[in-house]
Amino acid sequence: MDEEILEQLRERYTSGNLIVFAGAGVSAAAGMPTWKQLAEKLRDRARRRSADQAVIDEIQQYISSNQLINALSAARLALGPQDFNWTVDKELDDTGRDVPALARAIAALKPKLKAVLTTNIDRFLERAFQGEWRMVDRPAGDVAMDRGFILKLHGTLRAWDTWVFSRDQYDRAIFGSPLLQDAFGALYRTHSILFVGFGLADDNIDQTLARVRALSGGQPPMHFALLPKGVPPFRRRLLEESGVRLIVYENQAGDHAEVVQVLLGLEPGAAAPPHAAAPPHAAASPHAAAPPHAAPRAAQPSSPTLPSSPVAARAPGAGATAAPRPVRVFFSYASRDEELLARLEAHMTPLRREGLIAPWHSGKIGAGEDTERAIGEQLEAADLVLLLVSASYLASEQGDAQVARAMERRAAGQAVVVPILLRPCDWETTRFAELQAVPRDKKPVSKWPDEDEALLQVVREIRAVVTKLRPSLR
Repeated sequence: MDEEILEQLRERYTSGNLIVFAGAGVSAAAGMPTWKQLAEKLRDRARRRSADQAVIDEIQQYISSNQLINALSAARLALGPQDFNWTVDKELDDTGRDVPALARAIAALKPKLKAVLTTNIDRFLERAFQGEWRMVDRPAGDVAMDRGFILKLHGTLRAWDTWVFSRDQYDRAIFGSPLLQDAFGALYRTHSILFVGFGLADDNIDQTLARVRALSGGQPPMHFALLPKGVPPFRRRLLEESGVRLIVYENQAGDHAEVVQVLLGLEPGAAAPPHAAAPPHAAASPHAAAPPHAAPRAAQPSSPTLPSSPVAARAPGAGATAAPRPVRVFFSYASRDEELLARLEAHMTPLRREGLIAPWHSGKIGAGEDTERAIGEQLEAADLVLLLVSASYLASEQGDAQVARAMERRAAGQAVVVPILLRPCDWETTRFAELQAVPRDKKPVSKWPDEDEALLQVVREIRAVVTKLRPSLR
């Protein structure tokens, strides 16, 4: 990380001149769908509603090219406003979900933070602030003069008339609303904005940056963006031309825990984030912020796009012995088995909440991320690789490549590989046939009278593996 830029960010925060702009990655950390995943769910619903194949193909084309505003617009047209709104409301309902660590870390900045802007319609941020900051979904022209508010640029859950998802809604809200233009313009020109949880190729952030550049008049104020390592040259230039200075972090564990560390390190007296020296004034200040609640897991900002992780959001104190980190779990699976994957992941929730595992699968890849690169990096970082075995999986070239690399890492003592038998198939002729598969009686999950009982046995086996692995991890 660039220590000079970090120090500039701290100065903006301590001066009370910083606004956090939270993207979909904040919510993705709690398992909520990213924009891309939401578009895919709407596409699937349109298919189930027997929409024309040409319509489905158009939605998919927009998804594949990351034109997600257009994808949502096409889905809304296919489903109709009522069905579209009902589906979105159901998919983005945060009821019963834990507030992610990134939202808590943002709330921990409330002593000096000016405001929070967000494109998310869920209520994680309001819950993180425990109702102490007011929610604004219809800004008044003088909102820039106020402090302590959460401005929801795309509306809020349940209030369908405030939503901004489709192209016509976006154009009407961003370019057709003088009040919103005035409010955003005033905030942009007079304050520094920290972008958190946006994907590199998200056309939502592109629209925002276009507005930012138009407002700057060629002399943009200093803004900031937290992004994982690997920002391509053109994207970096586009951001910098918008006055955005990049704080790039390694994301070695794939859980984006550094983002939470950076935010918690802004308060004078807080521990410096990884790979960055503490500012000179940090040790002298008696004021240190902590999240309103103990953070159960570190955040996954998005793009992204970012899976939840139980890595602690607070660095251990000086001289303290670091606790074993969570076991990084990689799911290798076929798309046909997504439903069983979701059920298995639900059964593994206690392991995640206990901080024993940091699970990841390709369904958590955010908008704009390089899919092959993300999968490769996560597979290389995994401590435990779970092969979700079925005929579809064995027929998958991508699955075969993942098996080959997983077995290579196992042979080198770098990872444990466990086959999980989902459906009947000729798996005993494969390269992983020598491994102990689960369920142990070799009866696939789908053949059990009660599939949940089978998945419970699988999770108990995984817990045993994790318990053996974890003490050696730091």
